[in-house]
Amino acid sequence: MAVRDSVARDDAPEGTAQSEVPGWTDRLSNSRIGLAILSLAESTALPIPLEAIVVPLMVGHPKRALRIALVIWLGCLVGASLFYLVGYLLADPVVIPVLQYLGLEQSYNDMAERLSRGGLFWTVFLVSLLPAPLQFATLGAGAIGGNFAVFFVAITISRGLRYFGMAILAQFVGERIAHLNIPKRYLVLGLAAALLVGWGIMQLIGI
Repeated sequence: MAVRDSVARDDAPEGTAQSEVPGWTDRLSNSRIGLAILSLAESTALPIPLEAIVVPLMVGHPKRALRIALVIWLGCLVGASLFYLVGYLLADPVVIPVLQYLGLEQSYNDMAERLSRGGLFWTVFLVSLLPAPLQFATLGAGAIGGNFAVFFVAITISRGLRYFGMAILAQFVGERIAHLNIPKRYLVLGLAAALLVGWGIMQLIGI
């Protein structure tokens, strides 16, 4: 199935091309619950960039890109708030022992120190804006008792810029990529692989 076909189906009348059985990318791009769960998981338990999944979806379905961005933005806000509360309420009895077991205590302590120096907004903003794991920032902000309103505004602005910026870009390039007639499965796999490789390099060099 080519990208051109998937783009054309975005606004097709019911009963025409949409009557075909959609692929998994079509189903996921239309699943608000699925996208929200993925975003919540990425901001809590899964230390992988959500872009590896949603960028190919946005490019393959440019007319749905803004809707995808809105759903994952809201999911991220819920997940980040949840982990802030976990850090605030359960840092000593749960979070620190788990991080010690995983060998991640030093990374957590470094983040908590950065947050406690008075740089709560900018530290959270930059970590949230970059394709880096968000968990240490959310847990650390809660553990030090950082101002939740400042924390929430930082996440809201940074992830809004990140997700809606991707969506707007996808609307510009998605139609152009559609004219290349690249099979959608190859587009998804290729973009996901490129994003994961880039994220892995950033982790290796400590960005």
